[in-house]
Amino acid sequence: MKISNSKLSLMDFLLFLVAVIWGLNYVIVKISLREMDPLFFNAVRFVVGAVTCWTVLLIKEKNRRVTREEIKKLLVLGLGAHAFNQLAFVHGVARTTAAATSIILATTPVWVFLLAYLLKLEKLSTKILVGIFFSFVGTILVVMNFGTSVVFSRNVLNGNILILIATLFWSLYTVLVKAFFKDLSAAKLTAYSLSITATFFVIISSRAALATPWSQYSLQAWLGAFYSGAFVFGISYVLWNNAIKVVGPTRTAVYANLPPFVSTLFGWILLGEKIGAIQIFGGFFILLGLNIVNREKAGLAALAGGKPAEVTDAVIQ
Repeated sequence: MKISNSKLSLMDFLLFLVAVIWGLNYVIVKISLREMDPLFFNAVRFVVGAVTCWTVLLIKEKNRRVTREEIKKLLVLGLGAHAFNQLAFVHGVARTTAAATSIILATTPVWVFLLAYLLKLEKLSTKILVGIFFSFVGTILVVMNFGTSVVFSRNVLNGNILILIATLFWSLYTVLVKAFFKDLSAAKLTAYSLSITATFFVIISSRAALATPWSQYSLQAWLGAFYSGAFVFGISYVLWNNAIKVVGPTRTAVYANLPPFVSTLFGWILLGEKIGAIQIFGGFFILLGLNIVNREKAGLAALAGGKPAEVTDAVIQ
């Protein structure tokens, strides 16, 4: 099924909107974490995200049930990959810059492809290996932050390492979704998995939630938590998953490279953050590697289907 140019233009706009939402999120999270405990912050935004996704599910689908076997897999997904991803993310972003966070997270497509290859879900080529190498080198440069004034800060280094760990867990989450949830709709998968993760964070953050009166948190901190929950976990997840169905994962994944630039811009405007020359160089290596991987994946898809990749990926399941 071909997609009209107008529909592609609309999808491009929606994916660009997702990139803006994600890029701004890294900055907003840092602002909220100046006041909120990371565990409590995660609990709030996961609850908001779960409510948002359940609202979408109730509107879109009549059958909202899942099987017992799917529940078991969702528990592994929600408590394993997603919970650990967010634990590392909030503690990492509180220690490092928004720009470093977004650039490291931009390596997600490469890690996803590498994990998928190890699980025999994707084929590997020389060009993809070259792309992975470039992105890996760039990630090391960003994580270590050589040559800047904060290079000797163990706190920043630990933050970068935690963001890298969060990226690996998010990549694992993405691969598990592809491998084990082919028959579950995106809305249903997101609603259930977020509900499981939200329950986990509500339980482990109960002490922090009771330790500080909620009235002490500013409106700005609360709005940050609600933004991250409703727009990042809710709306953008729905748009992203819909794009995968409409134009395919290859075209969609290209937009994962935009949040670093968005985050760098907002980090400079809202937080006054600065980026070292080596960090910029590392970001260039990451984006170069991602571009090589995405171009090669598009080429392989076209050869496999005997049609242009965009047309093949446009077939709705």
